[in-house]
Amino acid sequence: MAQITIDETACIRCGRCVDVCAIAHVFELTDASSTAVRPEDCWNCGQCVAGCPTDAIDLDAFPLEDCPIIERSDLPSRDSLTAGFRMRRSQRVFQDVAVDREVIRELVSLGRWAPTASNSQSVDWIAFDDPARIDELSRGTVDEMARFARLARNPLIRIALPLFIGRGAGRQLTKASRLIDRLQSARNRGEDPVFYHAPIVLIGHCPSGNRFGRDDAVYATYNMMLAAETFGLGTCQIGFFQIVVEKSGRMLRRIGLPKGRSPQVAIAVGHPRHEFRRGLPRRSPNLTWNTR
Repeated sequence: MAQITIDETACIRCGRCVDVCAIAHVFELTDASSTAVRPEDCWNCGQCVAGCPTDAIDLDAFPLEDCPIIERSDLPSRDSLTAGFRMRRSQRVFQDVAVDREVIRELVSLGRWAPTASNSQSVDWIAFDDPARIDELSRGTVDEMARFARLARNPLIRIALPLFIGRGAGRQLTKASRLIDRLQSARNRGEDPVFYHAPIVLIGHCPSGNRFGRDDAVYATYNMMLAAETFGLGTCQIGFFQIVVEKSGRMLRRIGLPKGRSPQVAIAVGHPRHEFRRGLPRRSPNLTWNTR
């Protein structure tokens, strides 16, 4: 249970802690100050500590010395933020240059500021920087895709295949034979059509059974992708690998996840060989209000 105390001499009864605790309803106002009446329901989200204007709330999970004051003047302008969004592009051509492990640690650390469902903060990472291991994962990804495609073409197995990999995935495999042939040909030529010879591959994982694990991991990934640009690094999310590792037990064993964890996202990271000097236009999304 959360340990919450209120400094009555500092509390000004503004009610902000009551308002921001909109689901757990931990706080109530008394004549003297705010009071934590339901600490057992606390989510440990920290909204009360972050929002209190007088630092009157002491919550054991969020000591004030670990919670710096954020000034609005420290935030990027809308124009600079938009420029950062437009600058980031998926990179698939990397220099043959190693990436310092300390930089990767910092990127992973920056990813933690992304939101997580119920403030679970459960996204962890496995990093690969051994070229032989990355090549093994690339080869295994293509081999497993080819194996699934062969199964999808087998008339006897085709009926049962949706039970193992899902009906939608089965239909996609049946249509993907030509793509898989191209991937195999690229592998045979010494290319890496999965991770593009990137010097770093990061795999984000969450507790198995976490219904929002994919969302949490993708949010963290995009923080890291944007931050990577400030280090002169390029990134690319690797969908082929993610599709395969979710369906293949042998690929899952190859990445050595801790017990009870499931892979949610994979990204390639490295120094890009080329810079993009223009931001390209994107389709303006449709926005509809109050549909029925």
